[in-house]
Amino acid sequence: MAALFTDWEIAMNKTIRGVRLDVDGTLADVQLPAGDGLAGELCRHIGGRAEIAHYARPDGTRRLAVIVNADEAVGGLENLYATSLVSGIYVRQLPYCLRGPLVLLGALDDSRHYTDIPEKLHAILPKVMDALKVRYGTTT
Repeated sequence: MAALFTDWEIAMNKTIRGVRLDVDGTLADVQLPAGDGLAGELCRHIGGRAEIAHYARPDGTRRLAVIVNADEAVGGLENLYATSLVSGIYVRQLPYCLRGPLVLLGALDDSRHYTDIPEKLHAILPKVMDALKVRYGTTT
């Protein structure tokens, strides 16, 4: 019996779970297409041309992909929340400030496809943002 779907067709229908992090610390879950259309959806969520950075702890664990608006990388609003979060994951202070809204995804898998944001990180993000809102004086 022939397979109903090829691996390529399954990949085209798969989605990736990510989180959008705005400059005010607001979080929003996003579902992105795993195949064609990923770049366009990322651009839509960040409001411009996507630039992707990969961060991990020095031992290679806790890997994360961070998608920023390349056009806001210099002149956009500082995203202190994202900078603090990524510095904590990276285990050292970033020498620059991330800017504008961004999307957090899991690292690339062995086949060079992005993965879902790690569940442990996703679960703790609201608490981290609440703590940072106290730090940056933007509590609601």
